[in-house]
Amino acid sequence: MHKQLIISIGTGRSGSASLSAFLSEQKNMRILHEGRLDEKKIRKLLKWKNDEEELFKWLDYLIEYDQKTEYIGDTGMYYLPYIDAIINRYKDVKVIGLVRNKKEVVDSFLKKTKGRNHWYNHDGKKWQKDYRWDECFPKYDIKDKRKAIEEYYDSYIRTTDELEKKYPKKIKIWDIKDFNNTSTKNEILDFINYQNERIINKEFKKNTKIKSQKEFLLKKIKEWFSA
Repeated sequence: MHKQLIISIGTGRSGSASLSAFLSEQKNMRILHEGRLDEKKIRKLLKWKNDEEELFKWLDYLIEYDQKTEYIGDTGMYYLPYIDAIINRYKDVKVIGLVRNKKEVVDSFLKKTKGRNHWYNHDGKKWQKDYRWDECFPKYDIKDKRKAIEEYYDSYIRTTDELEKKYPKKIKIWDIKDFNNTSTKNEILDFINYQNERIINKEFKKNTKIKSQKEFLLKKIKEWFSA
């Protein structure tokens, strides 16, 4: 069976969980959110730099993981630096994502990462060290956390735009404001060459860890492992 590999990118705090949930609701499709296979196992995260070996091991594993699934993939902000390498290795890959307003993303990150700072190399005195997530983000010589996140956002969007222009048949990004439109959902499924019956009427909220999204993802994971 041919497997369609799908990589979902985005700054984070930009609707990635909603996009993953929407895609995973489609028949024969499993798109993980930030490498989480189940709620107990440690999720597979990647470093922002110099992690190609682990990247390819992980994606090869995903492709072979479930022989019944036609569409397989993962979501993570840390895939961005490796997009060229991914496209060169996996010729049929599709890269998608959502973009959200800058201020909303920055404010959401500030709230989500209170007491931590993923965007600055620090000694752990002012900010708490996060050994799981710190390596997933780029670092800036900017001590002001808000300004560092703003720089991260600008750089991420700039790079994403450049890649989208470079690989127009491989990469496409949508505005989160349009995500719940039927036309946008169909565009996403068309872009990844989805051929099965479509579930597009359900609305998905922005990237908030709401209970219903957690329950949905856990339900799908249990279904996958019991199949």
